Amino acid sequence: MVDGQIGEDFVHSTKRCPECYTYVSLHTTKCPSCKTRLGEVEKHGMAKKTVDWKAYLMALIAVLGFAIYIWWAFL
Repeated sequence: MVDGQIGEDFVHSTKRCPECYTYVSLHTTKCPSCKTRLGEVEKHGMAKKTVDWKAYLMALIAVLGFAIYIWWAFL
């Protein structure tokens, strides 16, 4: 392997938490140090952050509820 080659697939044995930079195993889904949810490993060895769709849904419901309240109370 020559340094600087682009396009090669590297096999990682660990990944790093994007929040606290702790090394964890590839199959870990939650960081033991900071409790961040972890996804798959990127090409540089960092774990991807997962999207918390439940939180987005709850925020959307809260905004809609607030808009309905404003419409009901003031219009």
